Amino acid sequence: MSKENKIDTVFNKLRAENKTAFIPFISIGDPDIETSLEIAKTLVKNGADIIELGFPFSDPMADGKVIQKSYERALKRKISMEDAFSFIKKLKNYRDIPVILFTYYNPVFILGKKFAEGAKSAGIDGILAVDLPPEESAELTKYIQVQNIYQIYLLAPTTGNERMKDILSCAKGFVYYVSVTGVTGARKSLPETIRTKVREIKKISSIPVGVGFGISSKEQAKDIGKSADAVIIGSKIIQFIEDNINDKPAMLRKISEFSSGIKSSL
Repeated sequence: MSKENKIDTVFNKLRAENKTAFIPFISIGDPDIETSLEIAKTLVKNGADIIELGFPFSDPMADGKVIQKSYERALKRKISMEDAFSFIKKLKNYRDIPVILFTYYNPVFILGKKFAEGAKSAGIDGILAVDLPPEESAELTKYIQVQNIYQIYLLAPTTGNERMKDILSCAKGFVYYVSVTGVTGARKSLPETIRTKVREIKKISSIPVGVGFGISSKEQAKDIGKSADAVIIGSKIIQFIEDNINDKPAMLRKISEFSSGIKSSL
């Protein structure tokens, strides 16, 4: 029997404490590999329960301007999957927090079985291949299951009931509910329907539900945290990187203040 996946451990613990998980997202290598490792450590130190790390991709269709620019900055550093694995290993040595690698399928497909082995030795707990639906996931699932790595699936406001049931039946760890249609990016207001949708998902499955896309404030996080099991925030954090690109201490300070503020609201 393989050990419990760390994602389950975190959600079980938080559920027992009646708390919501904070899952921040950053791109590996933005603005450079050393700084992004410092940012990841800052997030872990200031309340992240699980961290989602984006593998920079040249054609990110689900991502808004802020994350696209983040990938562009990272791509200038020519980050390879090996670099990503080594980055995650260093972060895990700092603190063994669950790590989800957010990627498009192409770089994973190229490596095949080697990807799963590398991901395991790096300490990755979940993979979110944003352009890979469950029905096309058999090969990836086969490789990562052996390594006790979960594939995380997305649900959108437009996902119909039957489709939702199909996805939830093979989901592991948690399911990522995309709160708005369109691309990622901080928004001033979020749809009222989020709570209803989360309830619908919970009627079908007991799997934890993480809500992401558009969350940019403590107030929004607190509100979503009342119904969701996790709040996922990317663009707002990455905006701090972009706005303070020439002032690393300010960048880390702002990320640290924002993260601990979000965590305290959950």
